[in-house]
Parts: sequence; structure tokens; C-alpha cells
Amino acid sequence: MKKLVIFLLLGLVYMNISLAQQPACDYKVEIIIDGEEFEIEDFKWRMRATKIEGKSTNITGTAEIEDSNGKTVKSYKPWTSQSISKQKTSSEYTPNLKPGNYEITAEISVECDDTNKDNNIDKKEIKIKGEIEKANNKESKNEDIEAKTENTLTNDADNKQTATKPAKTAPKTTDEEIENTIQLANKNTQKIQESKPITSSTIQTPQIVYESSNERVKGWIMIFLLTLSILLNIILIWKR
Repeated sequence: MKKLVIFLLLGLVYMNISLAQQPACDYKVEIIIDGEEFEIEDFKWRMRATKIEGKSTNITGTAEIEDSNGKTVKSYKPWTSQSISKQKTSSEYTPNLKPGNYEITAEISVECDDTNKDNNIDKKEIKIKGEIEKANNKESKNEDIEAKTENTLTNDADNKQTATKPAKTAPKTTDEEIENTIQLANKNTQKIQESKPITSSTIQTPQIVYESSNERVKGWIMIFLLTLSILLNIILIWKR
């Protein structure tokens, strides 16, 4: 048991000595993106590790993308104990994220005594535009169209109701009804007269009738006078 404890103590001492013998260095990491807001198909990014001072060493790099709820949606590990002398850049990533807000976190670790570990991590916030804005615009347009349709239907219904309502007319008086009847009779007579063709016979016929009547009257007058004269003569003769 004592031997085991001694071995553990010796191991810890050896590790401390090894770490103390590592050379000092300083490496930083940065996220490379072109902006803060992107369309779905336009978003792409990379990460880069750069030596600020010290000797070459091995580096391990990791990255992840979290949504607005803190859920990791993408994970990356571009380097695992790979040598780095001055600078190292990852390949280009196109994660094809859904619309929303995200945070990218990139981190490195090196196999040397990094004197400044504050620059071993980098974070960037981005926003993916696209379908949410398009969907909102589409919904607003649909609402406008529906509102216009409802207004049109309401106006059409009101117009139909107005058109179907019979117009109220004041009752006609007796004099007006008689006058209308006379006017209607005159119009019918006028239409009948206009419908008959005007010929020489229709013009001459009334004249012939008028002349024959006068002649008859004259004849009756002559007969009456003749009878009267005869009666007068008879009376005169009888008185004598």
C-alpha cells in the first residue's frame, strides 16, 4: 500500500516537472464571417488559429453553433493534435441553418504553456433571415387580400339588397287616374290613326258623306216648305 502511494506521488511530481519544462507560447483563435445577418443560402464561415509568440506546437480546435434556446445545432472539430507553426485555417462551413438567431463559439487548446488563454476562445452572434420574414410578409398579404375580399362581398351584398328593394310610390288620386285614362285613350286613338295608311279614298270619303247629308236636309226642307204652302193655300181658300 505504501509503495502505491509512493508511485502516485512520483507520477504527480514527474507531470509537474514535464509541464514546467514546456516552452511558453501564445495562440489565439478567431471566427471569420462576412457580417451579422445572412440569407439561408448565403451564410458561410471559417475559424483560424494564429501564433502570437512562442515555438511551434500541436493544436486541437473545436466549434459549435447554438440557437436562441441554447441548443447545439452544429458541432465541428477541424484539428486534433495537429502541428501548427504560424497559422491554421479551417475549411469553409455552410451549415444551412434555419431562420433565427445563433451564436458561434470557437475554441483551441495547445500543447505548450499558453500564457494568455483569454484569446483561446471566440464568439460571434449571427441572424439567419429568410423564410420567417417571407412567411410574415405572405401572411400579411393574405390578410390584406382577405380583408379586401370581405369588403367587396359586403359591398356587393349591400348593392344587391338596395337593387332588390321596390321603389315606394305615392298613391295616385282619382283626378290623376282619370287624367291618365284620358291620356291613354288619346294615345291609343293617335296610334290607330297613325297606323292607318293615308290614301285618297280615306281623304275623300268624309267629304262625300258630308255632301250627301246636306242634300238630304235640303230635300226635307223643300218638302216641308212645299207642304206648308199647300196647307196655307187650303186655309185661305177655306176662309173665302
